[in-house]
Amino acid sequence: MTDDKSAPPRVATSVTALERSEEIRARYAAIVESSADAIVAKDLDGVISAWNAAAERMFEYAAHEAIGHPITMIIPGDLLDEELDILRRLRAGERIEQRETVRVTRSGRRINVSLTLSPLRDQSGRIIGGSKIARDITEARQARAALRQSEQRLAREVARAKTLQSISTRLISESTPESLYAQLLEAAVELMGADAASVQMLAADQASLKLLAWKNFHPGSATFWQRVDVGAGSTCSKALSDNERVVVADVETSEFMAGTQDLDEYRRSGIRAVQSTPLRSRSGRPLGMISTHWQTPHDPTEEDFRFFDVLARQAADLIERTLAEETLRESEEALSGLSQKLIEAHEEESTRIARELHDDINQRLALVSVRLGYMKESPAESAADLEQGIGEVSQEISNIVADLRALSHDLHSPRLEFLGLTEAATGFCEELSNRHGVTIDVQCENIPIALPREVSLTLYRVMQEALQNVVKHSASRNATVTLNGHGDTVNLTVNDPGQGFDPSVAVGGPGLGLTSMKERLKIIGGQLSIHTQAGSGTTIQAVAPLCLAVRQDR
Repeated sequence: MTDDKSAPPRVATSVTALERSEEIRARYAAIVESSADAIVAKDLDGVISAWNAAAERMFEYAAHEAIGHPITMIIPGDLLDEELDILRRLRAGERIEQRETVRVTRSGRRINVSLTLSPLRDQSGRIIGGSKIARDITEARQARAALRQSEQRLAREVARAKTLQSISTRLISESTPESLYAQLLEAAVELMGADAASVQMLAADQASLKLLAWKNFHPGSATFWQRVDVGAGSTCSKALSDNERVVVADVETSEFMAGTQDLDEYRRSGIRAVQSTPLRSRSGRPLGMISTHWQTPHDPTEEDFRFFDVLARQAADLIERTLAEETLRESEEALSGLSQKLIEAHEEESTRIARELHDDINQRLALVSVRLGYMKESPAESAADLEQGIGEVSQEISNIVADLRALSHDLHSPRLEFLGLTEAATGFCEELSNRHGVTIDVQCENIPIALPREVSLTLYRVMQEALQNVVKHSASRNATVTLNGHGDTVNLTVNDPGQGFDPSVAVGGPGLGLTSMKERLKIIGGQLSIHTQAGSGTTIQAVAPLCLAVRQDR
């Protein structure tokens, strides 16, 4: 009876356990279905037996489209061997943790996934398949890749910044242009990851480039590129013509290089890619070109050029400094030559004055002294003879005084200082005409009374030198001098119909006349022009500013 009474509770217990088991199974099913990760089950042949909602979203197949089909439907063809390895490991009872791989969606989109696979067993413990949890890590991998790229880019930028800092330090320490250019080329190659480089300066004609330095060219190519004209088949020529950077990723496919000798030279130097960047001053004035070259096809990025352009700025500053130093050196040499000529002219003038005083004035005064001594020792026979003798001596003394006055005026004109340019010019022309028997027509119009001393003295000296040249060299017995005020300038013209001359020969000769005129006018901001040719006379024109005093005060 005891056994009969206890039977109903055992049945109730079994029912309760079954319900609880179904409840747990339903709960697990709900968890699987609501999971954000794709959960897939497959048998040992790789046939899909379970496919949750996340798998539908991730792989774009509905459950009924996936269940009963091979798992290879979401595996790229190049990864099928990977699936065979996974099935082998599942059969061996191995669990696979977070394996990163690639799967493909229904639309053909490849996605990066992280897989966790576990063997599935039946109630007897026999392995019957596997479960797979797949997590889409495409965005995470992209983020990691972007981070790596960012870190690599930062590392490159730091390295380039150090290179620029190093080149700046080296440029300060280098003393010769050659060593400076060599340092620039080293930095250009390093910054651009290039194999060769060159730097050029704009030639004086503003239409060609002169090679200053190069690295890793064939010597013959370097000789060929010593001068590059606009219109040639090189990137630097095109960049000079277009006034912008030119990049050729492969010289063999460049249209403007096809059939040119430049292409042959690129080949001879083993160059396949090249870029040329114009160098400009801080005011935008063209200065030259810096180029880098590669032995394989190459297309530089904007990131590459960001630091390279800083180097180009330094190269432009260096070339501008070199040009300034060359100009200064040439000016110093010219000034040295001018100073030597001025010294020689001063000595020549001193010699002339000494000669005139000794050979002319002194001799004439000696003759006057002898004449007076004779008159004292041998009295005149009559008052008329005495008066005549005294008159002759007096006239000679007057002539000597006039010549001394003229000599003094050559050195310094009191008329210019006290009466102004018009009176001084008129007086000088009159005296020169009387002394040398030439006719000088003087015309003065609109000359301000109060001219800056530097302007009036410069124009006076230019006129003086020009007229003395007429007397000495033109073989003409007449000349015309015109002085007129026009706006904010004073213009001087000295013209003679004489035999003329070659200005280039005169400027390069031993005399200082034309050079002195030009330098005097240059100092006050004026200009000198000469129109002449052999047998056709000469016209010298000088233009001087009226605003010199105001400009000096500023």
